[in-house]
Amino acid sequence: MLAHHLTCLAVLAASATCLQAGGQIVAEPDSASLLSGEMGITVANQYITRGFVVQGEGTSFQPHLDLNVDLYEGDGFINAASAFVGLWSAIGSTPYESVGKDGSRYTELDYGFGASITFAERWTISSFYNRWTSPAGAYDDGHWISATLEFDDHGLFPGTFSLEPFFKIAHEFGSDLAPGLCFEPGIRPNVTFFPESDAPINAGLLVMAGLGRGYFGVDYGYFAIGPQVSIPLGFIDPTAGNWTVTAECFYYDFGRTTTAENGQEHSWLVSLKLAVRF
Repeated sequence: MLAHHLTCLAVLAASATCLQAGGQIVAEPDSASLLSGEMGITVANQYITRGFVVQGEGTSFQPHLDLNVDLYEGDGFINAASAFVGLWSAIGSTPYESVGKDGSRYTELDYGFGASITFAERWTISSFYNRWTSPAGAYDDGHWISATLEFDDHGLFPGTFSLEPFFKIAHEFGSDLAPGLCFEPGIRPNVTFFPESDAPINAGLLVMAGLGRGYFGVDYGYFAIGPQVSIPLGFIDPTAGNWTVTAECFYYDFGRTTTAENGQEHSWLVSLKLAVRF
């Protein structure tokens, strides 16, 4: 589930950090280096992707590693281009509903690659191919491809306020779910407090939905809304990377198909992420 939903996810941004980093306070890596990346771990009360509760019991530990290579930077219509690869895992505190052949807690392992282009100064389009497998044998392997369009509206509103709108489209292959397209529009209105200090705090409200007749069986798959707060850990020596902690709390309303699959109409996803950019 590299670059999945909200944590998608959450959505894969040009920095190759998966919408998890959208709007969060993260220091930029050394501009002299063509290679940058992020590694970290998210601890969540459950594992949800695109409105489907994959593992709802126990605690889900989700480590990730993203590497990004800058390919181009210029002043023309095309402003920047980059390529990236990533790894993502979900490890449960309890075995996956006792389905794992050996009682494994290693629910899922994802890996993939993608590219992004920034154009007209404020627009970024990125595409990502992701393949997943379940070491626990909880479900069959599969893969999906996605494209995300984002608009950078920083500086268009007074102060540090921004909306950060985005639109994502994904197609999943090899899944037990009905094949088809998943559309995920969203915005993340946010503001940064104490922007000139050593510890600026970014607070936002992520609002997004999952739509798509073929994917969900009906047009409406889910609606998610909730706050995100991101704080850089400025007391850590910069030579050890740029560390950030992010807290999230999302309310999910499920559509007909996702309700039938999840066995519930609503749910809460609470998570805490610690990450370092280098």
